[in-house]
Amino acid sequence: MKKNILIYSALLTMMFVSCQKLDLQPKGILGEPELFGNEFGVKKYFTGLYNYLPIEDFVYYGSNPNNGNPYRPGGNYWDACKNSQGNCSGEFFNTWQGVNNGGAAYWPYDRIREVNTFIINFPKYQAGYQAATYNALMGEAYFLRAFYYSSLAKRYGGVPIIKDIQDPLGDQAALQVPRNTEYDTWKFIYTDLKFAMDNLPATSERGRANKFVAAALMNRTMLYAGSIAKYTQYSGLSAEKAIQGGFAGIDPAKANEFFQYVVDAAAVIATGPYTLYNKDADKATNFANVFLDITSPENIFIKDFDVNAPRNTFLNHSYDALMCPFPDMTSNVGAESFPSLDFMELYEMTPYVNPDGTPVRFTNRSDIKNGMEPRMRGTMYFDGDVLRTKAFSIQRGVYKTYAGTAADAQAGSNAAPINSGGNRILGGRNATTVVNGVTLNVTGAHGNFDNEGGENNGFGSAFVRKYINAAQPKSDVDLYRSGQHWVVFRLGEVYMNTAEALYELGKRTEAFDLIEKIRTRAGCAVVRPAIDQSMTGTSTINKAAYNYQIEKSLQFIRDERERELYAENHWWWDLRRWRCVDQVLNNFRPRMLSCYFVANEGKYIYLDESNRLNRTWTASRASIYEPIPGGEINKNGKLLPNNPLY
Repeated sequence: MKKNILIYSALLTMMFVSCQKLDLQPKGILGEPELFGNEFGVKKYFTGLYNYLPIEDFVYYGSNPNNGNPYRPGGNYWDACKNSQGNCSGEFFNTWQGVNNGGAAYWPYDRIREVNTFIINFPKYQAGYQAATYNALMGEAYFLRAFYYSSLAKRYGGVPIIKDIQDPLGDQAALQVPRNTEYDTWKFIYTDLKFAMDNLPATSERGRANKFVAAALMNRTMLYAGSIAKYTQYSGLSAEKAIQGGFAGIDPAKANEFFQYVVDAAAVIATGPYTLYNKDADKATNFANVFLDITSPENIFIKDFDVNAPRNTFLNHSYDALMCPFPDMTSNVGAESFPSLDFMELYEMTPYVNPDGTPVRFTNRSDIKNGMEPRMRGTMYFDGDVLRTKAFSIQRGVYKTYAGTAADAQAGSNAAPINSGGNRILGGRNATTVVNGVTLNVTGAHGNFDNEGGENNGFGSAFVRKYINAAQPKSDVDLYRSGQHWVVFRLGEVYMNTAEALYELGKRTEAFDLIEKIRTRAGCAVVRPAIDQSMTGTSTINKAAYNYQIEKSLQFIRDERERELYAENHWWWDLRRWRCVDQVLNNFRPRMLSCYFVANEGKYIYLDESNRLNRTWTASRASIYEPIPGGEINKNGKLLPNNPLY
């Protein structure tokens, strides 16, 4: 009876997930025979598990909401965009939450128990299924379990591997399962995914796993494991008990084992129907549409959203309302997150400083886009770009004259002589000034408004374009009124994962074969950079010094990864697995690209400035792992030792 009670409780959420496109109708409360005894019932059972999958999408809340479940933030989850993974890791500049060093105490063993219930009891119903169907459903369950475990492993390292059905009312000692090593945990994920790949079919209905979806998860997770194995030795934590016991960190000798799994999974995906998206002749538009075209041949696995889904299902979101300026391009709230110059400079873009140090003069603000990498334009909106019938108009202020070098502006300091004495004019929304008898707009309609706070303020010279649904009319852009899908796995990411793994395996030419494909689609001027095996120990972002040396070409691949995957919620996890998060996000103060009109010349200049709020992002060394949740340790002391520095 206890088993059925748990199944009934799981079904409470399953009734609201029609957005998963499984075409299910509520059938009342069902027991195990009704659920596991036919394919329709299994689909219903799996629907709840899919709805709770740890996918870091539009509603993922990066700053520890809702009792430890950032994937279902509860309440007014429209502000998940303010507290997104991009905002919390400095990938976006915003005025809200900073780094969440302590994690969210995420511990999804309730969902793992549901998967284990299926895996253990489903064989009783095997006689009622064709072999292929039975194997596929079992493979799907193993995929789901691996997905949940991967969300644990990347946070905590080694965790308890539980494959039976624990009775929460049973013997307490039996419930106190110790941590497995981190190596064993990732190997368990590998084994589950290998089973899934071997048993799932090549095709599935949208929103469900098939062999290629399982291979994509393998491709991603094994890269994480390989990096942990290679780089934990440089974290300076070797004296910590969790490291010494193997619960956090993996023997560096195991790194290539996991990197090879990445490459093997990519080989499986290569046999599938996937190609890089290349439907649009304009490469900027083409890259933007990678994330909007639900029929994209690049999509391996997507999560559907629907503006008409009930809010408590978390299957609609507010991305457009929180990423576009109000009132021109959204009917509520306004933009909260912006690309900083630190990330903009990763791309090929027009120089804005001359060799002699003076600012380049532009006839129009929008000239900054000339010569810009198309992928950058597909990722960000700039002055002159049109969204929902309105053109972006982005300016920081006005200079009466500007005779010096860019450095004379002292990163925007009010104390700089060139910025004093009324020579630099800043203003609020719709502010104007008169210079030499001419009335000038100070900021543009979507600029950096000096007298306004965080909501709906420009902060820099770009807005996020990736995932913005340009086809949605402004009148319909509101809280919980966005329904574009989230791309969970796509071929572009697989290429980036595989290129990095190949390079780590010493296969540099093969790695740059994949980089060339990515950069050709991106419209880069140089599609195949020369391999540079000289060493560097410095991150491109924040010019941070690593605790180790790598080849410059490997740093290029890391940077290329961020260019391709910007705003897709990979950055935080990449910094953690590379074991450099505390170096890159060490008092990281994002820089902003600011546009000024020089009145006496009738020209525009762009300057590298500190963010005017002086905001910084700092990750502690402890944040390479999250602490095992205290509440779980109170119930199970065998989870100790806790992770390093906790």
